[in-house]
Amino acid sequence: MSDAANWVDAGPLSELKFDPGAPVHVGGKWLAVFELDGGYHVIDNACPHASAPLCDGTLMDGKIVCGLHLWEFDIKTGVCDVGGEWNVSTYPTRVVDGRLEIAVPA
Repeated sequence: MSDAANWVDAGPLSELKFDPGAPVHVGGKWLAVFELDGGYHVIDNACPHASAPLCDGTLMDGKIVCGLHLWEFDIKTGVCDVGGEWNVSTYPTRVVDGRLEIAVPA
């Protein structure tokens, strides 16, 4: 992500439905929010292979496993186990007054 970013309100943490990820629509795109190690991590929600929603995958050892073809994505780095050309974008997060904010490209 470039240095220029906008912090966008994704809503109250109490309203996010983690199963295992929570889908949110911010900055004109669908993203998947995951809670891990006491923090929040955000990646693109669509698997780059066949657009399956990554928020609905299986979370194992810090990776989300796409339910369609079992590709794995590290939720902290976006790295795909199949190869770098399939990596997904990650987005910084912060919590302000109980609300999740996500930095999206300007």
